[in-house]
Amino acid sequence: MLARLIDVSGWSHEQWLAACILAFIVVTAVVVLYRLLGLWQRSRKRNYQPNLRPLRRSRH
Repeated sequence: MLARLIDVSGWSHEQWLAACILAFIVVTAVVVLYRLLGLWQRSRKRNYQPNLRPLRRSRH
């Protein structure tokens, strides 16, 4: 299906590298935005309690 939209048969190695870098940038941006959206939604909740373990103290 993608082959109908983009003809990659004549691509040089520079074009493949540029396409891979652009794909990496797009995927990274999507993941960062998804994580920021999750943080923003959690910060807006008033009763959010982080799941923290109690502090362990060494006994002398």
